[in-house]
Amino acid sequence: MVRKLFDYIWGIIVHPRVTIDELAQLTSIRPAVMLVILVQLLGLLNLLLFILFDQDWLGTRRELPSPTFVGFFGRLPLGTENYVAIFFFVVGPLLALLGLVVVPGLAHILSKIWRGQGKFEQMVNTLTFVQVPSILVQSLLNDMVLAGIPANLLSGHPYAFTAAMNGEFGSFWSTLTWTYMIAIYIIGTGAWVITLGATAIQRIQRIPGWAAAVIMVFTYLLWFYGLVGTYVR
Repeated sequence: MVRKLFDYIWGIIVHPRVTIDELAQLTSIRPAVMLVILVQLLGLLNLLLFILFDQDWLGTRRELPSPTFVGFFGRLPLGTENYVAIFFFVVGPLLALLGLVVVPGLAHILSKIWRGQGKFEQMVNTLTFVQVPSILVQSLLNDMVLAGIPANLLSGHPYAFTAAMNGEFGSFWSTLTWTYMIAIYIIGTGAWVITLGATAIQRIQRIPGWAAAVIMVFTYLLWFYGLVGTYVR
């Protein structure tokens, strides 16, 4: 089953339609659950690397006031000394569980407006795996490399990524970092996920492509910039 998990991850990148159709045939949501667990484990592995190298995982610690504010659009005060533990062991798992239900559930319900024919389980598996581009860019490339231990060690700075964004390495690196954040981290991965999600909704629910696109855009924005934004500053 583990090998199949990585087959789905690779497939959603190189053969998205074929992989979406294969995921849609499954009657169990086990692959989706396994992917969520994998992402959580990657996050913990990244945290462990920071601990082993005696560095601070919270790259924005210098910019955050203490207490900082999280949850419900910044209404809950939280001391920065507790932020990492709360994020990894409360907020992260909570959002992971909600993500398995909220995004597929909302897309499934909205599809009924156009008489969608798919099943909820199909939505769970496919709309979880369409997040793979986000996982590759944000969890692996960004969190574990560019904003992780490799960048800190190469630069000799304990907060290399935020330092680059703040111009501490010069205007060139600041411009490059901000360009990457806007063009790739936010817009690029967002467009990729939305495109895959719209494809999955259209193929599973058998609704018009434009309707699937509207549903995916609405669901994506509501989840990432609505619900997730209420918990993570």
